[in-house]
Amino acid sequence: MQLDIKPVSVERVRPLRHRVLRPGQPWSSTLWPRDLDPDTVHFAGFLGTEIVVIGTVFPEPYDEWSDAVRLRGMATAPEHRRKGYGFQLLDAMVRHAREYLGASLLWCNAREAAFPFYERYGFTLVGKPFDVPGIGIHRVGLLRL
Repeated sequence: MQLDIKPVSVERVRPLRHRVLRPGQPWSSTLWPRDLDPDTVHFAGFLGTEIVVIGTVFPEPYDEWSDAVRLRGMATAPEHRRKGYGFQLLDAMVRHAREYLGASLLWCNAREAAFPFYERYGFTLVGKPFDVPGIGIHRVGLLRL
């Protein structure tokens, strides 16, 4: 099924962030640095009026890529996983990064459970795994645009 993907306010992504990425943590843990910056875009994928997948992108250099864009807060509602919605949302965010921000690289700190998802999409996982306290093991994911 095709999602309706569009930019939304940070307040629209916070409930799914809390449910999937910060369960059991305070609501305040769902508002992150850069969330309110004017060049940050929060995307949501809708089935009707229900938000089923979210992600956030903003310009942030990575190593020698001064024009890189960072992906944060990618999450799919558990009951809607494995239906291709994450790829549909990533496609929209890649287009935004390339066409509107002029990026040559999209990067993220991927959770261990999401490594296969990012690799299937075409990201390369680099560096050693690292622990984000209270969240878990991550690796940096890179996607050349």
